[in-house]
Amino acid sequence: MNNEYVHAEIGEEVRFISGYYIIQEERRMKYNGRELLVVIGHAIVDNSCCGRTGCRYALVPGYIVNWKSRKNDKGIDVTDVDPIKGETEQRVIAKNLQAGEVLQQVNF
Repeated sequence: MNNEYVHAEIGEEVRFISGYYIIQEERRMKYNGRELLVVIGHAIVDNSCCGRTGCRYALVPGYIVNWKSRKNDKGIDVTDVDPIKGETEQRVIAKNLQAGEVLQQVNF
């Protein structure tokens, strides 16, 4: 079953109750004969009672099925993805991503 990934604006600060996050880039990565959608960003917690912190992360929505195939009701691009559910596959992908750059989290 496919999921929809609604693309976010690159470089736009999105505030949440204790800080913000920014998506720095989207990339398409070849893996296992298919193409993955990988979103790289960072999150900063700067408005919390527990102190300040941050992390650089990757979000892997899944394998690309239909790249930016339509727009949603707000006019934002939507890509259909096949989510990665297998833990072994997730571990290998996370390891490959972390080998190339500093990432504190890889989420699927």
